[in-house]
Amino acid sequence: WFENNYPGWYSKFGKWWENYNRLAYPGRNKPIAFEEVGYQYPHRCWTCMVPALVREDMVVEKVDDQWRTYCSETCYWTDAVAFRGEYEGRPTPNMGRLTGFREWETLHHDKDLADIVQDLGYVRDDGKTLVGQPHLDLDPKKMWTID
Repeated sequence: WFENNYPGWYSKFGKWWENYNRLAYPGRNKPIAFEEVGYQYPHRCWTCMVPALVREDMVVEKVDDQWRTYCSETCYWTDAVAFRGEYEGRPTPNMGRLTGFREWETLHHDKDLADIVQDLGYVRDDGKTLVGQPHLDLDPKKMWTID
């Protein structure tokens, strides 16, 4: 349908959707996020959280004993210089500090996936079925659960 209505759609998006469909049902594979699908989400900029694509001004630097990726020199400067405890002799207000669990990987590191899903409130009233399903099949045997 998409290719008929939007010529070129399949060459651009088709492979991704084939992988998605292949991984849609539980028991055949790990959850989609943990399977090889020929695509890797790029690092996010520590400052602005936008995907940091590889380009000339991308910066990877160790700040506060942690390797961080920045989309540009400006975002690196903002975190490494301007948003320190003090900038040009004046204290930086809390709203200007980039601290804490800023990204999925840091926030949920070493946690069980079922616990993460429950903590985020992504479980239906039955206490085990995920709210979102990667398909439209309502057969209970084909639904993803936290089991």
